[in-house]
Amino acid sequence: MKRRRDLKLCGLALLVMAVFAVLHLMTPDLRWLRRLELYAFDLNIRLRGAEPAPANIVILMIDDASIADIGRWPVPRRALAETVRAAHRAGAKAIGLDILLAEPARAPGAADEGDEDLAAAIRAAGNVVLPFTFRFGEAMAISTPAAVARNAYARLRDAGGEHPLPLSPSGLTLPLPALTEAAELGHMLAAYDVDGQVRYDYPALGYDLDYYPSMAVRLSQLYLGVAWDGVTLELGRGIVLGPSYVPTDGQMRLLVNYHGPAGRFETYPLWRLLAGRVPESSLRDHIVLVGANAVGSRDTFVTPFTSVMPGVERLATIVESMVTGRHLRRPAAAPWLEASAMLAAAVALALAVSRLRFLGALAAAVAIVAVFALSGQAMLERYGLWQASALPIVATVLTFTALLLYRYRLLDREHRHIRRVFQRYLSPAMVERLAAQARLPELGGERREITVLFCDLRGFTALSERIEPAAMTRLANAFLSAASEAVFVEGGTIDKYIGDALMAFWNAPVEQPDHAARACRAALGIIDNLQAVNDELVREGFAPLAIGVGINTGPCVVGNFGSRRRFDYSAVGDAVNVASRLEAETKSCGWAILLGEDTAARADKLATLPLGLIELRGRARPVAVRALLGDEALACDAAFGVLEAEWHGVGEERAGELLAQLEAQSPRLRAIYGPLALRGAERLPGV
Repeated sequence: MKRRRDLKLCGLALLVMAVFAVLHLMTPDLRWLRRLELYAFDLNIRLRGAEPAPANIVILMIDDASIADIGRWPVPRRALAETVRAAHRAGAKAIGLDILLAEPARAPGAADEGDEDLAAAIRAAGNVVLPFTFRFGEAMAISTPAAVARNAYARLRDAGGEHPLPLSPSGLTLPLPALTEAAELGHMLAAYDVDGQVRYDYPALGYDLDYYPSMAVRLSQLYLGVAWDGVTLELGRGIVLGPSYVPTDGQMRLLVNYHGPAGRFETYPLWRLLAGRVPESSLRDHIVLVGANAVGSRDTFVTPFTSVMPGVERLATIVESMVTGRHLRRPAAAPWLEASAMLAAAVALALAVSRLRFLGALAAAVAIVAVFALSGQAMLERYGLWQASALPIVATVLTFTALLLYRYRLLDREHRHIRRVFQRYLSPAMVERLAAQARLPELGGERREITVLFCDLRGFTALSERIEPAAMTRLANAFLSAASEAVFVEGGTIDKYIGDALMAFWNAPVEQPDHAARACRAALGIIDNLQAVNDELVREGFAPLAIGVGINTGPCVVGNFGSRRRFDYSAVGDAVNVASRLEAETKSCGWAILLGEDTAARADKLATLPLGLIELRGRARPVAVRALLGDEALACDAAFGVLEAEWHGVGEERAGELLAQLEAQSPRLRAIYGPLALRGAERLPGV
């Protein structure tokens, strides 16, 4: 049954988890699943915590105070030109103006507002990067300007695994021609995810048969001192920036590694630089970025740490990753590995639910959830890998729920059937033990060695002639209840009640290695419980009752016997017949409890006496029989040792003396032997 249940639950778990595994592989195409994983990913990043910013990136922020000091928005091109000159004089390694300068600063026919001045400053610095962007959904331009084309990647290598974006750019929005000629260019296109956050950057984006870098790539290349024609683009894999490597996915996207909330980087208001109040040492050998964070600038993004991060700080974050090499990656094989882990977790869950109790199975499910959650956090913090954990956790919880419902509502109906059938025969504890076994008993008939007990009241028939039927029924029920309780205490199975008699057996349906000793102790318990019934009879003016018990051990067939309409769990076999004959023999031998030879051999720690070979009705050969006097404590008593040693051929008087001595230690002996037992001691043959 255990193996069959394992297979059923494993099959169900794999079926349920396979559905989630397929959904997991489809996550990029299912917005609600994507949102779930993104929420978990953001939580992992927040749990990792903020990290200190590098000292080699400085931001010059066009804030509200700067606009108020300058006196207008947009910032005049002459002010930007002065900013470029100041940063160049200070020794900045790379300068990025995170402002799209696509419109001239002056109206047609008006005086120059600084465009040429800015172009001259950029040309003189030689390390300024300006942004451009792409347009979509329009007719492709006839040709790309040479000033733009020189910014395309010069060295390409097909690394395999490239998956182009479904939408391709169809046009460019460039800085003014003079600025385009003077500056290095990098696109500023942002990749929004389904929840509105910008999690990816495009380090390389295809346009007109070429691939163009982002601003972050050009700034990092300048800072690292790598010639632009020495940068290698590995399609579908990443970018070689001299000593630094920028990993991408198949769509050439870089997962942005946000290291903290806004305000991490060293930042100066632009007005302070223009006023000469920023030390040159703060800019020397640094990457200097100029961007806006003023009311109405609209250049802000949502990140895992904040809902308002200025665009220039996002650019600084990407540059930081490229320069330091601290990237986040989502390997192409990750979904398949995670799906495999989900299926393995399903098997583990199934085995836990199949073999453990509820609390144990729940602990296993919690452990699997913890493994998914903690491993995801550990992979992010230690290796910079994004391991999806949200759907695996949800799938684990739902699979566990499905397994519990299946087991406790469907598979466990077999256990409920056992409880319903065997609660008539077994004590509640034994019923639960049977239900918890790994396999069901073979109810159609199973051969095994058992110990059988028959118990019958003596004198009950004569008593029934003198009392009312209602009183007789009450008395019989009181005795049978007392006898049944003694059987249940020792884990026995009640086979049937026959009037004032009882049949029970041990070692079926639950295996009990000490079944013979259990049956003997149950017989002694019946003697003890009978005393309470006799006390009630004496109070009502009747003579006390006596019992006869026969116990025998041997192979039998146990199972359901009867007709198709009605059957009972019972035992049949020669051992049953011998036990019944032994019970009948108690009437003539003077002993209340008789044991067959095999029973006595298995219960050799109890106090028994040999009665020799007795011929039983219906059997051709006599049977060796012993009388049960008491439990292990009595067997260790010195007086019993004397009785056992002298028992062969002892006289009636001497037998009475020895038994009387034992009664002081075991009062129940008065109900176990009678005058016939003493007379029988004189004629006892050798055994």
